[in-house]
Amino acid sequence: MGKILSVAKMVFKKRSLSPTYYWMILAPIVVTIIGICFAKYMQHQSTSERPIIAVVADNNIKKALESKKSTSYQVNKKINTNDSKRLKMYLADGVIDGILYVNKDILKITYKYNANSEASLPINALKNDLASLRSQMIAANYGISAREWMNLNKLPTIKRKILNKEASIKLNNSETAQNFSEAVVIVAFFFLTSYISITGAELGNEKGNHLIEGVLAAISPKKHFAGKMLGIGFLVILQLLIYSVIAAFSYIILKHTEYHNWFNLTKYLQHIDTTYVLIVTMLTLFSLAAYIFLSACFASFVSRSEDISQATTSVASIMMIPYFLSFLTQNSPNMGIAKSLSYLPFMSQGIMPVRLAQGAASYQSGWVSVLISMIGAVIMYFIAEYVYEKNVFSYNSDAPLRVIFNKVLHR
Repeated sequence: MGKILSVAKMVFKKRSLSPTYYWMILAPIVVTIIGICFAKYMQHQSTSERPIIAVVADNNIKKALESKKSTSYQVNKKINTNDSKRLKMYLADGVIDGILYVNKDILKITYKYNANSEASLPINALKNDLASLRSQMIAANYGISAREWMNLNKLPTIKRKILNKEASIKLNNSETAQNFSEAVVIVAFFFLTSYISITGAELGNEKGNHLIEGVLAAISPKKHFAGKMLGIGFLVILQLLIYSVIAAFSYIILKHTEYHNWFNLTKYLQHIDTTYVLIVTMLTLFSLAAYIFLSACFASFVSRSEDISQATTSVASIMMIPYFLSFLTQNSPNMGIAKSLSYLPFMSQGIMPVRLAQGAASYQSGWVSVLISMIGAVIMYFIAEYVYEKNVFSYNSDAPLRVIFNKVLHR
Protein backbone atom coordinates (compact mmCIF):
# COMPACT_ATOMS: atom_id res chain seq x y z
CA MET A 1 0.00 0.00 0.00
CA GLY A 2 2.94 2.31 0.71
CA LYS A 3 4.21 2.07 -2.86
CA ILE A 4 0.74 2.76 -4.27
CA LEU A 5 0.47 5.90 -2.15
CA SER A 6 3.96 6.97 -3.23
CA VAL A 7 2.97 6.76 -6.91
CA ALA A 8 -0.32 8.55 -6.15
CA LYS A 9 1.48 11.37 -4.32
CA MET A 10 3.95 11.71 -7.19
CA VAL A 11 1.11 12.05 -9.73
CA PHE A 12 -0.80 14.46 -7.49
CA LYS A 13 2.22 16.63 -6.72
CA LYS A 14 3.37 16.82 -10.34
CA ARG A 15 -0.04 17.85 -11.63
CA SER A 16 -1.13 20.07 -8.73
CA LEU A 17 2.04 22.18 -9.04
CA SER A 18 1.50 22.69 -12.75
CA PRO A 19 -0.11 25.98 -13.92
CA THR A 20 -1.78 23.99 -16.71
CA TYR A 21 -3.80 22.05 -14.14
CA TYR A 22 -5.21 25.22 -12.60
CA TRP A 23 -6.02 26.67 -15.99
CA MET A 24 -7.90 23.42 -16.69
CA ILE A 25 -9.89 24.06 -13.50
CA LEU A 26 -10.53 27.75 -14.13
CA ALA A 27 -11.20 27.57 -17.89
CA PRO A 28 -14.83 26.29 -17.53
CA ILE A 29 -15.53 29.01 -14.94
CA VAL A 30 -14.04 31.70 -17.19
CA VAL A 31 -16.08 30.42 -20.16
CA THR A 32 -19.24 30.36 -18.01
CA ILE A 33 -18.67 33.92 -16.73
CA ILE A 34 -18.03 35.18 -20.28
CA GLY A 35 -21.18 33.40 -21.48
CA ILE A 36 -23.31 34.93 -18.70
CA CYS A 37 -21.89 38.40 -19.29
CA PHE A 38 -22.46 38.09 -23.04
CA ALA A 39 -26.05 36.94 -22.50
CA LYS A 40 -26.69 39.85 -20.10
CA TYR A 41 -25.11 42.28 -22.58
CA MET A 42 -27.26 40.99 -25.44
CA GLN A 43 -30.36 41.22 -23.23
CA HIS A 44 -29.47 44.81 -22.33
CA GLN A 45 -28.75 45.69 -25.95
CA SER A 46 -32.04 44.22 -27.14
CA THR A 47 -33.83 46.49 -24.65
CA SER A 48 -31.75 49.63 -25.17
CA GLU A 49 -31.76 49.22 -28.96
CA ARG A 50 -35.54 48.93 -29.19
CA PRO A 51 -36.46 50.88 -32.35
CA ILE A 52 -38.59 54.02 -32.11
CA ILE A 53 -41.07 54.09 -34.96
CA ALA A 54 -43.62 56.47 -36.43
CA VAL A 55 -46.99 55.05 -37.48
CA VAL A 56 -48.90 56.32 -40.51
CA ALA A 57 -52.33 54.72 -40.19
CA ASP A 58 -55.92 55.16 -39.13
CA ASN A 59 -56.19 56.75 -35.66
CA ASN A 60 -57.70 53.61 -34.13
CA ILE A 61 -54.85 51.47 -35.45
CA LYS A 62 -52.28 54.00 -34.33
CA LYS A 63 -53.74 54.24 -30.81
CA ALA A 64 -53.88 50.44 -30.57
CA LEU A 65 -50.19 50.16 -31.47
CA GLU A 66 -49.30 52.97 -29.05
CA SER A 67 -51.07 51.13 -26.24
CA LYS A 68 -49.11 47.94 -26.93
CA LYS A 69 -46.37 47.49 -24.37
CA SER A 70 -44.03 45.76 -26.79
CA THR A 71 -40.46 44.97 -25.87
CA SER A 72 -39.51 44.96 -29.56
CA TYR A 73 -40.49 48.49 -30.58
CA GLN A 74 -41.79 51.82 -29.27
CA VAL A 75 -44.22 54.14 -31.08
CA ASN A 76 -43.30 57.83 -31.02
CA LYS A 77 -46.56 59.44 -29.89
CA LYS A 78 -45.36 62.99 -30.57
CA ILE A 79 -45.10 62.52 -34.32
CA ASN A 80 -48.57 63.03 -35.80
CA THR A 81 -47.66 64.10 -39.30
CA ASN A 82 -48.30 62.02 -42.42
CA ASP A 83 -45.98 64.16 -44.52
CA SER A 84 -43.66 61.72 -46.28
CA LYS A 85 -40.79 64.20 -46.68
CA ARG A 86 -40.82 65.24 -43.03
CA LEU A 87 -40.95 61.62 -41.87
CA LYS A 88 -37.99 60.74 -44.09
CA MET A 89 -36.11 63.69 -42.61
CA TYR A 90 -36.83 62.40 -39.08
CA LEU A 91 -35.60 59.00 -40.21
CA ALA A 92 -32.39 60.39 -41.71
CA ASP A 93 -31.70 62.52 -38.62
CA GLY A 94 -32.13 59.54 -36.29
CA VAL A 95 -35.21 60.91 -34.52
CA ILE A 96 -36.97 57.66 -35.43
CA ASP A 97 -35.64 54.31 -36.57
CA GLY A 98 -38.53 53.28 -38.81
CA ILE A 99 -41.82 54.31 -40.40
CA LEU A 100 -44.80 51.95 -40.45
CA TYR A 101 -47.47 52.48 -43.12
CA VAL A 102 -50.74 50.59 -42.57
CA ASN A 103 -53.95 50.86 -44.63
CA LYS A 104 -57.44 50.73 -43.09
CA ASP A 105 -58.06 46.99 -43.48
CA ILE A 106 -54.49 46.15 -42.35
CA LEU A 107 -53.74 44.25 -45.53
CA LYS A 108 -51.20 46.56 -47.12
CA ILE A 109 -48.32 47.23 -44.74
CA THR A 110 -44.92 48.82 -45.42
CA TYR A 111 -42.05 49.33 -43.01
CA LYS A 112 -39.30 51.74 -44.00
CA TYR A 113 -36.17 51.90 -41.88
CA ASN A 114 -32.71 53.40 -41.81
CA ALA A 115 -30.12 50.75 -42.67
CA ASN A 116 -27.50 52.66 -40.65
CA SER A 117 -29.54 52.51 -37.45
CA GLU A 118 -28.23 50.34 -34.63
CA ALA A 119 -31.75 49.44 -33.56
CA SER A 120 -33.09 45.96 -34.22
CA LEU A 121 -35.79 45.18 -36.78
CA PRO A 122 -39.23 44.65 -35.16
CA ILE A 123 -40.75 42.93 -38.19
CA ASN A 124 -41.97 39.78 -36.40
CA ALA A 125 -43.40 41.72 -33.45
CA LEU A 126 -45.23 44.14 -35.78
CA LYS A 127 -46.55 41.26 -37.85
CA ASN A 128 -48.00 39.54 -34.76
CA ASP A 129 -49.49 42.73 -33.32
CA LEU A 130 -51.05 43.78 -36.63
CA ALA A 131 -52.45 40.31 -37.23
CA SER A 132 -54.05 40.48 -33.77
CA LEU A 133 -55.51 43.92 -34.51
CA ARG A 134 -56.91 42.76 -37.85
CA SER A 135 -58.63 39.76 -36.27
CA GLN A 136 -60.15 42.09 -33.63
CA MET A 137 -61.47 44.37 -36.38
CA ILE A 138 -63.03 41.45 -38.24
CA ALA A 139 -64.55 40.16 -35.00
CA ALA A 140 -66.02 43.62 -34.27
CA ASN A 141 -67.64 43.68 -37.73
CA TYR A 142 -69.42 40.44 -36.84
CA GLY A 143 -70.64 41.88 -33.55
CA ILE A 144 -68.09 40.10 -31.34
CA SER A 145 -66.95 42.22 -28.40
CA ALA A 146 -63.32 42.59 -27.34
CA ARG A 147 -63.95 40.42 -24.25
CA GLU A 148 -65.57 37.69 -26.37
CA TRP A 149 -62.71 37.89 -28.84
CA MET A 150 -60.16 37.44 -26.04
CA ASN A 151 -62.07 34.41 -24.77
CA LEU A 152 -62.10 32.91 -28.27
CA ASN A 153 -58.32 33.32 -28.60
CA LYS A 154 -57.42 32.31 -25.06
CA LEU A 155 -55.06 29.36 -25.04
CA PRO A 156 -56.17 26.40 -22.92
CA THR A 157 -54.09 25.33 -19.93
CA ILE A 158 -53.13 21.67 -19.92
CA LYS A 159 -52.44 20.16 -16.52
CA ARG A 160 -50.09 17.21 -16.76
CA LYS A 161 -50.43 14.22 -14.42
CA ILE A 162 -48.50 10.97 -14.27
CA LEU A 163 -50.50 7.78 -13.96
CA ASN A 164 -47.72 5.55 -12.64
CA LYS A 165 -47.37 5.96 -8.88
CA GLU A 166 -43.63 5.35 -8.96
CA ALA A 167 -42.90 8.56 -10.89
CA SER A 168 -39.92 10.27 -9.36
CA ILE A 169 -40.47 13.95 -10.15
CA LYS A 170 -43.58 16.10 -10.03
CA LEU A 171 -44.14 16.97 -13.68
CA ASN A 172 -44.94 20.59 -12.86
CA ASN A 173 -41.30 20.88 -11.77
CA SER A 174 -39.74 18.45 -14.25
CA GLU A 175 -38.22 21.32 -16.25
CA THR A 176 -36.15 22.39 -13.25
CA ALA A 177 -35.02 18.82 -12.67
CA GLN A 178 -34.19 18.43 -16.34
CA ASN A 179 -32.17 21.65 -16.36
CA PHE A 180 -30.26 20.37 -13.34
CA SER A 181 -29.46 17.08 -15.10
CA GLU A 182 -28.35 18.92 -18.25
CA ALA A 183 -26.06 21.14 -16.18
CA VAL A 184 -24.53 18.05 -14.54
CA VAL A 185 -23.99 16.44 -17.97
CA ILE A 186 -22.19 19.56 -19.23
CA VAL A 187 -20.01 19.82 -16.09
CA ALA A 188 -19.19 16.11 -16.34
CA PHE A 189 -18.24 16.63 -20.00
CA PHE A 190 -15.63 19.23 -18.98
CA PHE A 191 -14.34 16.94 -16.24
CA LEU A 192 -14.07 13.95 -18.54
CA THR A 193 -12.35 15.86 -21.34
CA SER A 194 -9.69 17.05 -18.91
CA TYR A 195 -9.07 13.81 -17.03
CA ILE A 196 -9.07 11.61 -20.11
CA SER A 197 -6.11 13.66 -21.35
CA ILE A 198 -4.37 13.49 -17.95
CA THR A 199 -4.85 9.72 -17.76
CA GLY A 200 -3.50 9.22 -21.27
CA ALA A 201 -0.49 11.40 -20.53
CA GLU A 202 0.28 9.70 -17.20
CA LEU A 203 0.29 6.20 -18.66
CA GLY A 204 1.51 6.97 -22.17
CA ASN A 205 4.45 9.30 -21.53
CA GLU A 206 6.44 6.91 -19.33
CA LYS A 207 6.04 4.13 -21.84
CA GLY A 208 6.64 6.37 -24.86
CA ASN A 209 9.84 7.74 -23.30
CA HIS A 210 10.98 4.25 -22.20
CA LEU A 211 10.98 5.25 -18.53
CA ILE A 212 8.59 2.51 -17.50
CA GLU A 213 11.28 -0.20 -17.36
CA GLY A 214 13.11 1.60 -14.55
CA VAL A 215 9.89 2.39 -12.68
CA LEU A 216 8.60 -1.17 -12.75
CA ALA A 217 11.89 -2.49 -11.42
CA ALA A 218 10.80 -1.14 -8.03
CA ILE A 219 7.03 -1.70 -8.17
CA SER A 220 4.68 -4.18 -9.83
CA PRO A 221 2.56 -3.07 -12.82
CA LYS A 222 -0.68 -3.56 -10.85
CA LYS A 223 0.46 -1.37 -7.97
CA HIS A 224 1.86 1.21 -10.35
CA PHE A 225 -1.47 1.36 -12.19
CA ALA A 226 -3.40 1.59 -8.91
CA GLY A 227 -1.17 4.46 -7.77
CA LYS A 228 -1.73 6.34 -11.01
CA MET A 229 -5.51 5.97 -10.75
CA LEU A 230 -5.48 6.97 -7.07
CA GLY A 231 -3.42 10.06 -7.87
CA ILE A 232 -5.91 11.07 -10.55
CA GLY A 233 -8.69 10.50 -8.01
CA PHE A 234 -6.93 12.92 -5.64
CA LEU A 235 -6.84 15.50 -8.46
CA VAL A 236 -10.59 15.13 -9.01
CA ILE A 237 -11.22 15.67 -5.28
CA LEU A 238 -8.93 18.72 -5.28
CA GLN A 239 -10.82 20.21 -8.22
CA LEU A 240 -14.15 19.69 -6.47
CA LEU A 241 -12.78 21.35 -3.32
CA ILE A 242 -11.49 24.32 -5.32
CA TYR A 243 -14.89 24.71 -6.99
CA SER A 244 -16.56 24.58 -3.56
CA VAL A 245 -14.25 27.29 -2.19
CA ILE A 246 -14.81 29.50 -5.26
CA ALA A 247 -18.58 29.06 -4.94
CA ALA A 248 -18.48 29.90 -1.21
CA PHE A 249 -16.39 33.06 -1.75
CA SER A 250 -18.59 34.10 -4.67
CA TYR A 251 -21.68 33.72 -2.51
CA ILE A 252 -20.15 35.78 0.32
CA ILE A 253 -19.10 38.55 -2.07
CA LEU A 254 -22.26 38.67 -4.18
CA LYS A 255 -24.95 38.04 -1.56
CA HIS A 256 -25.22 41.77 -0.82
CA THR A 257 -25.40 42.75 -4.49
CA GLU A 258 -28.13 42.61 -7.13
CA TYR A 259 -26.72 39.26 -8.29
CA HIS A 260 -27.41 37.40 -5.01
CA ASN A 261 -30.25 35.41 -6.63
CA TRP A 262 -27.70 33.61 -8.81
CA PHE A 263 -26.60 31.61 -5.76
CA ASN A 264 -30.05 31.00 -4.34
CA LEU A 265 -29.88 27.22 -4.74
CA THR A 266 -33.05 26.77 -2.71
CA LYS A 267 -34.93 28.64 -5.41
CA TYR A 268 -33.68 26.26 -8.12
CA LEU A 269 -33.70 23.00 -6.19
CA GLN A 270 -36.72 23.39 -3.89
CA HIS A 271 -38.89 21.24 -6.17
CA ILE A 272 -36.25 18.55 -6.76
CA ASP A 273 -36.02 15.67 -4.34
CA THR A 274 -32.70 14.99 -2.64
CA THR A 275 -32.95 11.43 -3.95
CA TYR A 276 -32.97 12.71 -7.52
CA VAL A 277 -29.89 14.87 -6.95
CA LEU A 278 -28.12 11.95 -5.27
CA ILE A 279 -28.88 9.55 -8.15
CA VAL A 280 -27.71 12.02 -10.81
CA THR A 281 -24.51 12.82 -8.86
CA MET A 282 -23.64 9.16 -8.29
CA LEU A 283 -24.30 8.27 -11.94
CA THR A 284 -21.99 11.08 -12.98
CA LEU A 285 -19.18 10.06 -10.60
CA PHE A 286 -19.29 6.37 -11.55
CA SER A 287 -19.35 7.28 -15.24
CA LEU A 288 -16.41 9.63 -14.68
CA ALA A 289 -14.45 6.75 -13.12
CA ALA A 290 -15.46 4.35 -15.92
CA TYR A 291 -14.30 6.74 -18.65
CA ILE A 292 -11.00 7.36 -16.85
CA PHE A 293 -10.41 3.60 -16.69
CA LEU A 294 -11.39 3.25 -20.35
CA SER A 295 -8.91 5.94 -21.35
CA ALA A 296 -6.27 4.13 -19.25
CA CYS A 297 -7.09 0.98 -21.20
CA PHE A 298 -6.60 2.77 -24.53
CA ALA A 299 -3.42 4.51 -23.31
CA SER A 300 -1.93 1.13 -22.38
CA PHE A 301 -1.57 0.36 -26.08
CA VAL A 302 0.41 3.53 -26.75
CA SER A 303 4.06 2.97 -27.65
CA ARG A 304 4.93 6.50 -28.72
CA SER A 305 4.18 9.78 -26.98
CA GLU A 306 2.75 11.29 -30.16
CA ASP A 307 0.04 8.60 -30.21
CA ILE A 308 -1.44 9.61 -26.83
CA SER A 309 -3.80 12.17 -28.37
CA GLN A 310 -5.20 9.55 -30.75
CA ALA A 311 -5.97 7.20 -27.88
CA THR A 312 -7.68 9.88 -25.78
CA THR A 313 -9.60 11.24 -28.77
CA SER A 314 -11.13 7.80 -29.30
CA VAL A 315 -12.50 7.85 -25.74
CA ALA A 316 -13.73 11.43 -26.14
CA SER A 317 -15.66 10.35 -29.25
CA ILE A 318 -17.45 7.64 -27.26
CA MET A 319 -18.18 10.19 -24.55
CA MET A 320 -20.04 12.41 -27.05
CA ILE A 321 -22.74 9.76 -27.63
CA PRO A 322 -24.59 10.09 -24.27
CA TYR A 323 -24.03 13.85 -24.37
CA PHE A 324 -26.13 14.19 -27.54
CA LEU A 325 -28.56 11.40 -26.62
CA SER A 326 -29.47 13.26 -23.44
CA PHE A 327 -30.99 16.05 -25.54
CA LEU A 328 -32.72 13.68 -27.97
CA THR A 329 -34.28 11.72 -25.10
CA GLN A 330 -36.13 14.80 -23.82
CA ASN A 331 -38.87 14.43 -26.43
CA SER A 332 -39.15 10.62 -26.35
CA PRO A 333 -37.98 9.32 -22.95
CA ASN A 334 -39.75 5.97 -23.44
CA MET A 335 -38.09 4.97 -26.68
CA GLY A 336 -36.78 1.43 -26.61
CA ILE A 337 -33.20 2.55 -27.19
CA ALA A 338 -33.51 5.23 -24.48
CA LYS A 339 -34.76 2.67 -21.97
CA SER A 340 -31.94 0.26 -22.77
CA LEU A 341 -29.13 2.83 -22.77
CA SER A 342 -30.33 4.38 -19.50
CA TYR A 343 -29.05 1.24 -17.73
CA LEU A 344 -25.85 0.88 -19.75
CA PRO A 345 -22.55 2.03 -18.20
CA PHE A 346 -20.92 4.91 -20.13
CA MET A 347 -24.40 5.97 -21.34
CA SER A 348 -26.68 6.06 -18.28
CA GLN A 349 -25.33 9.36 -16.89
CA GLY A 350 -26.74 11.25 -19.87
CA ILE A 351 -30.06 9.44 -20.34
CA MET A 352 -31.37 8.17 -16.99
CA PRO A 353 -31.51 11.68 -15.39
CA VAL A 354 -33.66 12.90 -18.30
CA ARG A 355 -36.02 9.90 -18.00
CA LEU A 356 -36.29 10.50 -14.24
CA ALA A 357 -37.05 14.19 -14.78
CA GLN A 358 -39.75 13.33 -17.33
CA GLY A 359 -41.39 10.85 -14.97
CA ALA A 360 -40.64 8.02 -17.42
CA ALA A 361 -38.55 6.11 -14.85
CA SER A 362 -38.92 5.55 -11.11
CA TYR A 363 -36.35 6.08 -8.40
CA GLN A 364 -36.03 2.31 -8.18
CA SER A 365 -34.95 2.27 -11.84
CA GLY A 366 -32.53 5.08 -11.07
CA TRP A 367 -30.90 3.15 -8.23
CA VAL A 368 -30.65 0.05 -10.44
CA SER A 369 -28.84 2.19 -13.02
CA VAL A 370 -26.50 3.51 -10.30
CA LEU A 371 -25.73 -0.06 -9.17
CA ILE A 372 -25.01 -1.19 -12.74
CA SER A 373 -22.79 1.87 -13.29
CA MET A 374 -20.86 1.11 -10.10
CA ILE A 375 -20.36 -2.53 -11.11
CA GLY A 376 -19.39 -1.39 -14.62
CA ALA A 377 -16.78 1.03 -13.22
CA VAL A 378 -15.29 -1.71 -11.01
CA ILE A 379 -15.17 -4.18 -13.91
CA MET A 380 -13.65 -1.50 -16.13
CA TYR A 381 -10.93 -0.91 -13.54
CA PHE A 382 -9.88 -4.58 -13.52
CA ILE A 383 -10.01 -4.73 -17.32
CA ALA A 384 -7.81 -1.62 -17.57
CA GLU A 385 -5.44 -3.04 -14.94
CA TYR A 386 -5.17 -6.33 -16.84
CA VAL A 387 -4.61 -4.58 -20.18
CA TYR A 388 -1.97 -2.30 -18.65
CA GLU A 389 -0.13 -5.22 -17.07
CA LYS A 390 -0.14 -7.24 -20.31
CA ASN A 391 0.95 -4.36 -22.55
CA VAL A 392 3.25 -2.35 -20.32
CA PHE A 393 6.34 -3.79 -22.03
CA SER A 394 4.70 -4.22 -25.43
CA TYR A 395 5.99 -1.78 -28.02
CA ASN A 396 4.44 -1.38 -31.44
CA SER A 397 4.93 1.21 -34.16
CA ASP A 398 1.27 0.97 -35.22
CA ALA A 399 -1.38 3.44 -34.09
CA PRO A 400 -3.24 2.52 -30.85
CA LEU A 401 -6.54 1.73 -32.60
CA ARG A 402 -4.78 -0.59 -35.03
CA VAL A 403 -3.01 -2.34 -32.13
CA ILE A 404 -6.34 -2.81 -30.33
CA PHE A 405 -7.94 -4.15 -33.50
CA ASN A 406 -5.12 -6.65 -33.98
CA LYS A 407 -5.31 -7.74 -30.34
CA VAL A 408 -9.04 -8.38 -30.63
CA LEU A 409 -8.51 -10.46 -33.75
CA HIS A 410 -5.50 -12.23 -32.11
CA ARG A 411 -3.14 -11.22 -34.91
